[in-house]
Amino acid sequence: MKIYHNPNNYAERRRQEYPDIGDQLDAVFKLAQHMRETGQKLPPDVGKWVDECAAVKQKYPAAK
Repeated sequence: MKIYHNPNNYAERRRQEYPDIGDQLDAVFKLAQHMRETGQKLPPDVGKWVDECAAVKQKYPAAK
């Protein structure tokens, strides 16, 4: 019996190498927060998301 590797299974290979989803979301949060702080208008749902994330980060600050 032969086992063949499917070189076209890019989705699984990408999934394995991408950063953790929490790290990705934190980067997107920081980008949106930066955009807001520099005067760029965010869509209402994005602004609400930034506010909710900021509240959680304030409630549970990172250890120094």
